[in-house]
Amino acid sequence: MILQFKDKKNCCGCAACINICPTKAISMETDNYGFIYPKINHDICIECGKCKKVCAYQNVPISGKKPLATYVAINKDNDILLSSTSGGIFGALSSVVFDKKGVVFGCAYNGNMEPVHICIDNPLDMKKLQGSKYVQSNINFSFKETEKYLKKSRFVLFTGAPCQIAALKSYLGKDYDNLITADIICHGVPSIAFFNDYIKHIEKKTDGKVININFRDKSRGWGLKGTITYTKRGKIKTKYILPFESYYYNYFLKGYTYRENCYECKYACESREGDFTMGDFWGIESIHPEIETKRGVSILLVNSKKGVILIEQLKKYLNLTKSTFEAARRENGQLNRPTIKSKKREEILDAWQTYGYETVARNYYKENKLFINKIKFVISKTIKK
Repeated sequence: MILQFKDKKNCCGCAACINICPTKAISMETDNYGFIYPKINHDICIECGKCKKVCAYQNVPISGKKPLATYVAINKDNDILLSSTSGGIFGALSSVVFDKKGVVFGCAYNGNMEPVHICIDNPLDMKKLQGSKYVQSNINFSFKETEKYLKKSRFVLFTGAPCQIAALKSYLGKDYDNLITADIICHGVPSIAFFNDYIKHIEKKTDGKVININFRDKSRGWGLKGTITYTKRGKIKTKYILPFESYYYNYFLKGYTYRENCYECKYACESREGDFTMGDFWGIESIHPEIETKRGVSILLVNSKKGVILIEQLKKYLNLTKSTFEAARRENGQLNRPTIKSKKREEILDAWQTYGYETVARNYYKENKLFINKIKFVISKTIKK
């Protein structure tokens, strides 16, 4: 019988195997920590081995493509810029593809606030895919859908974590001139189940229904401030959050709740899988002090000849300033190495699995005095000014 992996650290949950299985014998199911892993129905499996061969995480070496160019990038459209996590690169890439009558794949929340990869074909839906979700996206069968568009000669932009981009390329088995890929500087991913329980926690505290979470809201400037939008008694309300006010957000930033393989991720390095790499340009104030950062600034790594050609088209939508990869990687650790695994991971996830999200939240708020942290936050901002 086919055995897809011996250890969970050898599976990134990219879903390439379910996309390629000819008998639909594979489904993605959650483990006790809520992370998705493929499971084979051996009653209908024909043991063709395609699921083993397509696994880029286990079988395909990293691309070896080092950045050919590094830019500071800021979108020229203020609306797109403010809706973006950092400098609005995704919006610019999408605009280029829409100019070519193409389609765009990326992560969005569905009606149940679950992060899934979807396809959009017009700029009006762009906001669904903008913004950092900070949770693993369910790919479902978007690789198959991508292949259909490519074979119809439609331009496709596919965005995701580096492991998802590598998985797509392995599934396709060849390069397409009409495919543009962009990976993100990925820290690691918590599980959808852990994220869903965080939403339940918010809904219990607000007595409302969460309809959106924006971990990187920029209405008060670029940074780590977030917003939660929810409905209560027929009214839409917004709650601002700082990282230390959210156990989910805080644990994410500290790397406590990621998938097992994230701590040994082979893609957390200078070798990139996408034609482009997108991320926040942290530390830019000391590197490019001449650049205005209030509304957000991105790193744009150009990793392929296809990317170099597209740069001229991107200049229509982006203000670009040449930089260096060494400057970009200085405060973006995942361009150098994976996140270090903490002993707190099992402690937190075991508490969640055994006692539920309320216990995790209670333990967090007991250990972290919010009032003191708020004072520290205000004081630190004043000192900086």
